[in-house]
Amino acid sequence: MRLRSLRAIVAVERHVGLIAAAWALVLGVVVIRRLEVLAVAPSWSSLAAHLALIVSPALGLVLAARFFPRHALVALPEIVLARIGRWRRVDPLTAQSHPSFGASGLMAGLAIGLLINVAMRTGEFMIGVPAIASVGPGWARMLFFSLAADCVLFNLLYAAAFVLAVRHVPWFPRVLLLIWTMDVASQLVIAQLLGDQALPAPVARGLVLVLTGNIQKTMLSMALWLPYLLLSERVNVTYRRRVRR
Repeated sequence: MRLRSLRAIVAVERHVGLIAAAWALVLGVVVIRRLEVLAVAPSWSSLAAHLALIVSPALGLVLAARFFPRHALVALPEIVLARIGRWRRVDPLTAQSHPSFGASGLMAGLAIGLLINVAMRTGEFMIGVPAIASVGPGWARMLFFSLAADCVLFNLLYAAAFVLAVRHVPWFPRVLLLIWTMDVASQLVIAQLLGDQALPAPVARGLVLVLTGNIQKTMLSMALWLPYLLLSERVNVTYRRRVRR
């Protein structure tokens, strides 16, 4: 299982450029078909939002890869947040030679799951949020652009977190926790913004389901993975350079 997960994570990282290109191609076709059904021409802002949806995952991958090159030695955070358990700090070479070092096993599932989350989030947006044209009520435009901005931002962040995970960047656990927290806060902000709009009852019910579902999925991810990120020897060796006493 460990070897299979290691091969899977290495294959995904090696072909991440190809994956991003295939993503952009497929989603670009979907967006074109989506905009073709509009009765009137879409606005430039709507076109820009759809373009951002297409490129945001690739942008997150490229930026993270640029800031954290493969095999680069990144300093540990000065403030230690994970204090559960008895651990002993080791030097980078000792950590890298440890049998538990690397983003394999359950860590591979978490890392690849970040990319799957990007695909699922975008799919839900494409299915659940109608494309906005150059005309329409104010609440419809606010709904579209609020959910589009949310999707673009977290596509970028989750894709970047994947790079931090597979390149063993020590900041990965706390960055992922920050993204999860931002994700929950974003749903609450959108609910606050759109709560003041005169939304039709069916739209309001659908929005509540979408936002509640996003919060529930994020909280479930936190409940499942936070204990692992705190207690796993693999995580501590790989991202905190410490072993059990």
